[in-house]
Amino acid sequence: MTDRADGPVGRADRSDDSPDRHRSGADRRVSARTDGGGPTGRGDDRLGVVERLPGGSAAVSLRREVAERYEPYLGLDPEEKGSVRRWGLGSIVSHWLLVVSMIVVAGTGFLFWTGWYGPLNVGIWDGYQTSFYLHTWGGVVLAVLALVVFPFYHRVADGHRLVVSVDQLKEEIVIALSFVGLMAYIPGYKNARRTYDEDEGEWVGYHPMQTVFWYVTWGFVAVLTLTGFALWVEIASDPAWWIAVLGFTQGWATYETMLLLHLIATFWVIAAVAIHAYFAVMPGNVDFLRSMVVGTVDAWTVDGDEPDRAKPVDEPGPETPSGGVDDD
Repeated sequence: MTDRADGPVGRADRSDDSPDRHRSGADRRVSARTDGGGPTGRGDDRLGVVERLPGGSAAVSLRREVAERYEPYLGLDPEEKGSVRRWGLGSIVSHWLLVVSMIVVAGTGFLFWTGWYGPLNVGIWDGYQTSFYLHTWGGVVLAVLALVVFPFYHRVADGHRLVVSVDQLKEEIVIALSFVGLMAYIPGYKNARRTYDEDEGEWVGYHPMQTVFWYVTWGFVAVLTLTGFALWVEIASDPAWWIAVLGFTQGWATYETMLLLHLIATFWVIAAVAIHAYFAVMPGNVDFLRSMVVGTVDAWTVDGDEPDRAKPVDEPGPETPSGGVDDD
């Protein structure tokens, strides 16, 4: 463990004698004004455009509220970051098993759709039979991982937040407007997402898109599971009792309708995963992607309401649980 910083990050009496250290706090943070402005005033121009849109004044007020919450984290010194554990082994393993199972299930589903089975024509089993077993049992594994195993490690073992808060919804609106170029990004937000609050036992910032991704995934994987078991019961001559129980929706609609719902849910899940992967591989999020392999991320730790007093943690201790949802 390294020592706590001697005082608020960015003090004028720090040993760093660069010109920036002798500028006033207001000057150093000019690019993070809560109205979205910066040295060029470009942020003001963009907010002016938004304000003229229907409901734009409410969006501008919302951004100012969110910016005021995270702006203090701009003062954290990059040199005081340390390795903080974000994911436990259970989350890492279940996450990548989830990725593999999604690829297997989506791939074999595509083979059903096209009727081409290629190398899956193995020995005495034809391609359809091989694909059927991979698809159905892969679907069972996918459902268990997505609906039970990963949420358990995500929330119970690692202490990540699952419920989307009102504040996160506000942040999502601002981030969406920022993504399409109508607003400047939330000042200090990227630092806040890499800051662990020891008093709260929680990461300061969570990207709302990642939390929403899990809601979408859970919802449509549930639809995939229910319609999938219904289709399984429909085509099985003597389904096992647990398949019949989980396929209780069989008969609620025609086979063709169930299949259509299954396909629609599949496309929604694929779209959600594609967006999730897009954010994960963005250059600004490579550290979060890496954390899903090694379990740690370079971050700050703070005490309660003092974001300007950061201390790095070189080796995660027993009182540094994981947290957070991934990407910018």
